Amino acid sequence: MRTFLLILLFVLIQSPFASGARGSGSIIQVQRKIRMTDADPLPPKEYFIDLGERDGLQAGESLEVYRQIPVINGQSGAPWHVLRVKIGELRVDYVGETSSLAREVDGRDLASLPPLEYQTFMLGDEVFRRTGLQNK
Repeated sequence: MRTFLLILLFVLIQSPFASGARGSGSIIQVQRKIRMTDADPLPPKEYFIDLGERDGLQAGESLEVYRQIPVINGQSGAPWHVLRVKIGELRVDYVGETSSLAREVDGRDLASLPPLEYQTFMLGDEVFRRTGLQNK
């Protein structure tokens, strides 16, 4: 019994819940630098997310971005449904203590997305670390 309690204590100490690590967050700010002339290329957007070192996030990690889309049952007027759609991926470039900076990973197929009012990432979109089972 004592061995069981020691093992249980060790597992709890090593778990992500004990360390405060989170596997999901959201986009909290979007910025883009201003180009000086029309000849300059358009700078990439920078996305700030509310995950950081305290959550175990590291530079170079990939994050999946999802949006919750409300769907109304137009036939019966029943309560709304929520459709969770993967919008794309971000790559973490800089990690601070409580927030991080990420940029879009190239290669999104916009034709594969359902009709959206805004097809790029926006404030409030959910981000999930690619490690773990929370996205499956």
